[in-house]
Amino acid sequence: MEENYSIQAKNLLDNLINEYNETIKSIHKIDIVLKQVKGIRIEVNKRTRWISEVANISKEVANRKVRILIYNEDYIDPVKGELKNLSLECLKSGQFIDVIQPEFSYNDLMSLVDEIEIKQRKILAKCAKAKMDPVLRSKNAVENEFIDQAVARKTSSNCQEIFDTNEKKITELTNQKIKMLLGNENYKKFVKENF
Repeated sequence: MEENYSIQAKNLLDNLINEYNETIKSIHKIDIVLKQVKGIRIEVNKRTRWISEVANISKEVANRKVRILIYNEDYIDPVKGELKNLSLECLKSGQFIDVIQPEFSYNDLMSLVDEIEIKQRKILAKCAKAKMDPVLRSKNAVENEFIDQAVARKTSSNCQEIFDTNEKKITELTNQKIKMLLGNENYKKFVKENF
């Protein structure tokens, strides 16, 4: 008898891999600056406001900068003051403030690595669940006498194999992204620290 339960696991895991790949592709060094900028609070008319309430913030990966469009000119100086407090270099052009991406330390970059590793753990948990669903369905099918035990064992074996293959892909994608973010020297240090 043919085993078809593992097809579900393969399809789910393929989708999860694609989702993960897109997620980590969107992580860049400029995100460190973006996070700092989004954390800015300024005082306007004796009220404390988040920068997102007074400006539009966008990242420009190719230009290695965060662009802030200030809605009201009264907010420009307080925002520039906060950027200076964060030691971020910025250029003003009309209502725009461009925050230039600095050279990051190893520790700065490790905050992005931590973020990627959290995403990796989450996707692996989703993959483990996707692997188990068809296995449980096949066990129920055995209990209800739709299939025999050999098919259920084959399902379990196939699902584990699919999971193992995809776990390797996730690890490769993760390591490639970490190496790209850290650069060769920092990546060597990272590998040394982790083994």
